Amino acid sequence: MKKKFRTACAAFTRSGAGQVSVSLKSVTIACAVWSVIVLYAVQEQVPKNVITLPAQTKVKHTVVNIAPQGWAFFTKSPRDPEVVPYKKTPDGWQALSLTPHASPHNAFGLNRESRAQGVEIAMLLSAAQKSDWRDCTDSSETCLANAGNVSRRLTNGTPHPTLCGTVGLLQERPTPYAWRDLVATSHSPERVMILEVTC
Repeated sequence: MKKKFRTACAAFTRSGAGQVSVSLKSVTIACAVWSVIVLYAVQEQVPKNVITLPAQTKVKHTVVNIAPQGWAFFTKSPRDPEVVPYKKTPDGWQALSLTPHASPHNAFGLNRESRAQGVEIAMLLSAAQKSDWRDCTDSSETCLANAGNVSRRLTNGTPHPTLCGTVGLLQERPTPYAWRDLVATSHSPERVMILEVTC
């Protein structure tokens, strides 16, 4: 066993033309240093627990500045409310949402238009006012039908707009997983906003 290990180490450290010789000791040290760095970064982001690393309170500021994102940087809470766009047509309200992003009509994620629509909705919401929202806990169709007159007139400045004309923005909250068998729908409306959008 020892002989095989020495042979493997010798092959690893042997340098030829165009190769760089790296010793096993150097690789081990580099892995150990990076492991310590990752351990401190992870420990600062997880909730308080029984583990306390040496000098953890002293290096906290440095660790937070080097790796500030935390786990929320990589994912969005599935319980956050969603804003779904609708357009008023002679036949009623028509859904304009281009999601889900990974669906076949978005080329399984290759077409980025659905991502751009999220930015477009955010821009309209930032131009509107909080007072433009109207509370509504009925079905989506009832909320939109009873929303009343246009709350605000806005201009959509995005290069390739998908939201034009009389647009209804319906804020819905996902049904908690624990209640999935008790509620017929996957989302529950919370409030609605009607905008007249010029493109």
